[in-house]
Amino acid sequence: MRRILSISMFFFMISTLFWTSAWAKNWAIDTNHSTVQFGVTHIFSTVFGTFSDVEAEIRFDPDHPDQGSFDFTVRVKSVNTGNGKRDNHLRSKDFFDAGAYPDMRFQSSKIVHKGGDNYVVTGEMTLKDASKTMEIPFVFHGTAPSPFNKKQLIAGFDTEFTLDRLAFGVGTGKFYKMGVVGKDVRVTISVEAIGDL
Repeated sequence: MRRILSISMFFFMISTLFWTSAWAKNWAIDTNHSTVQFGVTHIFSTVFGTFSDVEAEIRFDPDHPDQGSFDFTVRVKSVNTGNGKRDNHLRSKDFFDAGAYPDMRFQSSKIVHKGGDNYVVTGEMTLKDASKTMEIPFVFHGTAPSPFNKKQLIAGFDTEFTLDRLAFGVGTGKFYKMGVVGKDVRVTISVEAIGDL
């Protein structure tokens, strides 16, 4: 009887490991086809910019979102608004202070399916020396076979959310009080990620 139980337990463990590996999907961000963009008001217009240096660890399966995670790191010195003088100002102590705080990071703690292709990820956003819990909605576009590698899948994710830069110390509020630079930053992230079959 003990032997039968031991064998049954062995196969149970093997099947559990197999099932876990089937849904515990790891994805590598395709930085050539992913974008981190932001927009913030300047008096009346909206200035748009991007961050080109982004790293991400993505663990996601739509059928088991509670087992997934998102970990994004953005190098703030890679900011690009199409104006070198403005970009240097954003890197300065007036805003990001990139020399002292080179990275901004988001680390998830929970992912919840909201129906259809819609999900919400909860996690800690860290900019400069401030960390705050945020709930960020995102759309999972599904997967498709890679047209370049039959052993890979491509997954797509999109999100849009608003971030109060002053709550994270990105600026003292001086330019906001002057009516020059808004405090609410609209962030748009579009990600293509690659996973092995």
